[in-house]
Amino acid sequence: MSVKTMNPLRFSKILIVDDSAFMRTFVKRTLKEAQIGSRYYEANDGKEAISKYVAFRPDVTIMDIVMPNVDGVKATMAIKQYDPNARIIVISSKDNKETVQDVVEKGGARDYLLKPCDSSAIVMAVSKQIVVSRHKKKQ
Repeated sequence: MSVKTMNPLRFSKILIVDDSAFMRTFVKRTLKEAQIGSRYYEANDGKEAISKYVAFRPDVTIMDIVMPNVDGVKATMAIKQYDPNARIIVISSKDNKETVQDVVEKGGARDYLLKPCDSSAIVMAVSKQIVVSRHKKKQ
């Protein structure tokens, strides 16, 4: 049995996408303190997120919506087109219904958290994606 199968939360790869360095640092610190993830990748816009997703194939991607160059909705759609099984969690201050529908229903994001969100909400959302996907692989 490999280490990764013993503790998928601890040994997962996580891509954090946000144009705010403060937010990326907050999410990364939150996950490290909860012992979730062993490798963290960061991107400050959707264009960089797409290329880093392709390069590193993270287990979970945490995506902001409002970013320069390519926004989070377009980046989510592009990543899901590349990998239909991508697990993307959106964390955004945009709470209008159309944006949520675009990214979750059309874009395929797995979860949506509204900023400001506390660290426990981030931990729960990421844990759920890693544990649920592991459970599905076993079936």
